[in-house]
Amino acid sequence: MRHKLKENRHICTIEQTRISQAENRALPRHVKILRALQKLRLASDQHPSTEKHLKSSYQIIKENERLQQCFPAFIIHPFSLLRLYSDVVVFIVMNLHLMLLPFAFSFLAFETRPTRHLVEYIDLSLCVILVVEFALTFCTGFVVLETNEIVLNPRKIFFNRLRPFRLMYDLLLFFPYILLLEVFDELIVEAGAEASLVFVSFLYLCNIARFRDSNRYFSVIPRSLDISQSKMRIVEVIMNTLYVLHWTTCLGYIIPVLLKVDSSARTSDEEELLAAMHLPQPNVSAALERVANPFVRVRLTDLDTSTAYRYLRSMMITLRVGLASSEKKDIEEHYVYHWIMWLVMFLGWLWFNYVPVVLCRFFDSPEMATDQYDKFMANLKAFVYNKRLSATLERKLRNNFATRFRTRYFDEEMIMGLFPSNLRSSIRMETCRHLVASVDLFKNLPYFILTDIVNCLQLEVYLRDDVIIAAGSYGDSMYFLAAGTVAVYAMNGKELGHLTDGAYFGEISLIRRNQQRTANVVALEACEIYRLSHEDFQNVVKPHAYLLNRIRKQAEQRLAMMKRKKDKMYGKKFFEAFLQ
Repeated sequence: MRHKLKENRHICTIEQTRISQAENRALPRHVKILRALQKLRLASDQHPSTEKHLKSSYQIIKENERLQQCFPAFIIHPFSLLRLYSDVVVFIVMNLHLMLLPFAFSFLAFETRPTRHLVEYIDLSLCVILVVEFALTFCTGFVVLETNEIVLNPRKIFFNRLRPFRLMYDLLLFFPYILLLEVFDELIVEAGAEASLVFVSFLYLCNIARFRDSNRYFSVIPRSLDISQSKMRIVEVIMNTLYVLHWTTCLGYIIPVLLKVDSSARTSDEEELLAAMHLPQPNVSAALERVANPFVRVRLTDLDTSTAYRYLRSMMITLRVGLASSEKKDIEEHYVYHWIMWLVMFLGWLWFNYVPVVLCRFFDSPEMATDQYDKFMANLKAFVYNKRLSATLERKLRNNFATRFRTRYFDEEMIMGLFPSNLRSSIRMETCRHLVASVDLFKNLPYFILTDIVNCLQLEVYLRDDVIIAAGSYGDSMYFLAAGTVAVYAMNGKELGHLTDGAYFGEISLIRRNQQRTANVVALEACEIYRLSHEDFQNVVKPHAYLLNRIRKQAEQRLAMMKRKKDKMYGKKFFEAFLQ
């Protein structure tokens, strides 16, 4: 649904719709703007999750009616454009915040105040946006994954967000840690090595797990661009690797400094380093002549280089240590050093062995429905190339398959073949009984007859502008519209009406075979339709002559009544068309 272009949308010519459209165009500009803003909170077919949970425009309309009629005006639908835009913005803001935070404490802690103030203002602005997003979640519905239920009740939303662990987890995200940068070089360092290490470790542990949230927000972007699931996961692994590498690089630079400036056992060389770090423009060459400690000399040299150079050099050292290809020789005399280096080496070994396993699983995971879907799409692309099919036909093939399986491929025949006939009938009845039971001709039929009719239904998928019934053709089937919207046109091209989810048409063809159609039925969007052929219906009902006669009599009475009825809105041909 979200793939439809605005200029290709159906232009309704029904009189009532045209009047409504003309009235909307005549509204004042401020009213149009207000309606556009209100529309942002409603479910939209442009949200990538809408197609999975709401299969047709009719379902989207009903969901928006439920939102507007049953809940306050501040409630936002989880599949709205406002959520789509906010997820993209929060993804960018969250990653900037989580990348800027460790960089500021590691490389800007001893910079001049103007530089630190600029970074603080930027990060505080990002925190404000995250606070707005946090408040917005208390107004946004959510989906229960176990049942796919869309919850819009304000009370349930409020208590869902107030779960203790989740609340603390969210609050720690936008806490303004950056304000501590003002006193970090004076207060935190003076507190001692252990206190400093506890602080940076707390900062690391509170935010390193945030890549999970980042992935959640990121998933909206590739799904909006129709990027395959396997490619999206590869990008997520790359992002997570860079994210962890960035944090470890920053900590690998600042932790040795914190341990070396321990106030309880500070040497003259370390005093020289601390004094130079607090100066706006230190005389590095003069300081180097007065110190002999290799670590202090390296850090003094850093003060005379750019921040980018220090960051890249620290990243190179972190990679080498993480891959266990070398050992860091900065502070080997400190007992904390051995534990830190062992942990970095172990986590690096674990991560860089985990990544290839994950990538191999992406390329070879036949048990996953999304991966099978991507594999089929790759096979379809090769098939189209081999057969030299046009781009238009390829697009129709892909859209047809996407509508049928909703990006989750499964072998229905194989699955159904695993179950006995009674379970297969139960599955079909639960899926289609509501469609068959709504037909007037089938009311009061015995349950076993309805079961046989449901077992005869065949699923067909029609895309936008596909002709389901052509005027002048001869009817041999009845159609049940499971999801989607179709338009009915008279032979002269006049639009007579729309049919939506749960509708049916062509039931007279079950009784009168080869009756000529008098109208066109065209899909206005991707439609899932179940077809019941004349032969299958006759085979089911023919052994029960009394039922067949009763249905035939009802059909004749219904057709006669419809022919006599003069409907001012649609005209008599509309009813004959969708009956046949």
